[in-house]
Amino acid sequence: MSIASFIDEVESAIASGDTARRSGALREVTKLFVAQSSALSQAQVNVFDEVISRLARDIEFKARVELSENVADVQKAPRQVVRQLAFDHDIAVAGPVIERSNGLDDNDLVTIGQERGQEFLLAMSQRPSLSEKVTDVIVDRGNDQVVRKVAGNDGARFSQHGFDQLLEKARGDDTLPLILKARADIPSNHMATLVQIAREKARETLSAEGASDEAIDAAVSRISGLISSDASDALLDNFRDASRRVYLKAASKGLGEPDIVEWLHERKLVEALAALAHLAHVEPAVVSRAYFAAHYDPLLYLVRSVRLSWNCFKMLLAAKLGHEPPEDLLKSAFQSYQALTVPTAQRVVRFVSARDKISPPKAA
Repeated sequence: MSIASFIDEVESAIASGDTARRSGALREVTKLFVAQSSALSQAQVNVFDEVISRLARDIEFKARVELSENVADVQKAPRQVVRQLAFDHDIAVAGPVIERSNGLDDNDLVTIGQERGQEFLLAMSQRPSLSEKVTDVIVDRGNDQVVRKVAGNDGARFSQHGFDQLLEKARGDDTLPLILKARADIPSNHMATLVQIAREKARETLSAEGASDEAIDAAVSRISGLISSDASDALLDNFRDASRRVYLKAASKGLGEPDIVEWLHERKLVEALAALAHLAHVEPAVVSRAYFAAHYDPLLYLVRSVRLSWNCFKMLLAAKLGHEPPEDLLKSAFQSYQALTVPTAQRVVRFVSARDKISPPKAA
C-alpha cells in the first residue's frame, strides 16, 4: 500500500472513533515507517511523525508500549512521537525511548529526570551516552541502584559536581567505590578519596568482626596498596602535560610554594604534584607513589626536602584524603613535620631517587 493510501486510512480511522481500528492503523503506519525510515528525507519523517502522533493519542496501553518499543531504535527518530512517549507517566511506555532513542535532547532528559521517579532515572542511566548536564540530575536524585548503574556506564560523562556527589555517595555504598575505581576518566584527586574510603570501610568491617588492631592495620595497608597502585598509574598518565607547564613557569617566572598552594586551591592536583617533583628533582613516579601511599610519611619527606610549609603539607593531606584531615591525624602529622629535619628529608629523597634510577623496570 502507498503512503497516500495510508494517510487516507489514518484519516478514516481517526474519524471513525473506533479504538481498535485506530490501533490497527497505528501499527501499520509504524511498521511502514520503521521499514523505510533510513531512506526517508527529514520532510517525510516529519509527515510520519505528525501522523503517528495523531494516531497515538488516547490509544490503549498495550499499543503505546508496542509503539515505544518499535520507534526506540530508529535512527531518524520521529521527535514528536518520541517526546510524547517519553513524557508518559507509565515507565512501561516511556522506558524504551528514554533508554534508547536519539529523539530526546538534554533538556528533555533533564526535565524527565527532575519530574519522574526512580524507574525513569534508571532507564535514563542506561543510555549509550549521557552528558554532564544529565548525569548531574541522575546522581543528585538517583537511589543506590540508579547511581551504580550510571557510574558503571562508560558512555556517561560527569562534571566536577557529579564526581563529588558520586564520591559522597560511595561512602555509604560498598559497591559504588569498586565501580568508580574501574572508570578510566575519574580524576586523580578523586581516586585518592577512593583509597581513603576503601581504608575506612575495611577498618569498619574488620573492627565489627572483632579483629585485632594489628590485623586491621595490615589489611587496610594491603587494600590501600592495591588501589593506590592503580591510582598512581592513572595520575602518571596526566603528568606529561602538567610537567611541561610547570617547567615553562619555572623557566619564565620561577617556581615556589605559592604556585603549589594556588594550584591546590584551584583543584589542579597534577600541576601541584608536578611542581613538587620539579622542586625535589625527582621523577613524577616518586611523587605519585608518595601521594598515594597508605601513610603520609613518603609525602612528608618530599615536602620537607624542599622546605614547604606546614600549611602546604596540610593542603596536600586534605587533597590526598578528599576532605579535611581529622584532628588526631593533623596532630600526628604536625608532630612528624616538626620532628623531621630538612637535611634528613633531603638525604632520604636522594636515596629514593637514586634507587629508582638503578632499579630495573618491572616485568609487564
